[in-house]
Amino acid sequence: MKNTALAVLVALTPAAAFGRAPALDFNLFSATIDTAKNSAAVERTLTAMNDGVGAGETVVSFLRAHGISVVVRAQPEAVKTALENGARVISLSDTLPAYPRVYAPLIASAVGALMYADMPASAERAYMRRATAGRVWLELGGEPARLPVIEPLTGAAPAAVYAEIGSWGTEGAQMALYRAGEAEGLASLMELLDAAKSPDEKSVLEAANKRFVAFLLDERPVRQAAGLR
Repeated sequence: MKNTALAVLVALTPAAAFGRAPALDFNLFSATIDTAKNSAAVERTLTAMNDGVGAGETVVSFLRAHGISVVVRAQPEAVKTALENGARVISLSDTLPAYPRVYAPLIASAVGALMYADMPASAERAYMRRATAGRVWLELGGEPARLPVIEPLTGAAPAAVYAEIGSWGTEGAQMALYRAGEAEGLASLMELLDAAKSPDEKSVLEAANKRFVAFLLDERPVRQAAGLR
């Protein structure tokens, strides 16, 4: 804000010297205020995620360990990840309501795509990403019984957030797994195993399935506590 005020002062000085008062660009002030508000909301979100013990803390630790930044920008996508000057950046749309329960699932989903990138492309991998987003949302006070409402203060459910956590938070784990694969056009690990043509391929898929089972066991008490099947 200090830099913005200085820029406005410099811009005003020449015109003022000739007795002309230029019109102020209130859109510039509004954009600056909105950007500051969104940035503060991102910081609040990451702090809240890191304060708990669970999925949120894991996501923030991954962000820090890999030097990933989170920003808010004008963009058509609700969330996207890109490499910029050699660093990974997760950007959120400035049209999203600036609340932790809106930002957190999208951040977690983007990070989940990186955390589970070494898993074979499968319904299970898609489920793990969405479940991570759902668990982070729960840890910030999200209530599955109120879905599709993501954040009660906004009333409306951002479609991109509900698309990530809706099935995980309203259906049983088996159905949520099916929905995740269906949404992304991915086969299950069991289907991939049946089609595997080499021992090495089978070994990779079997290891991935063990990892997925461990993931399910870890999340089971979370789902039970939230009243989810």
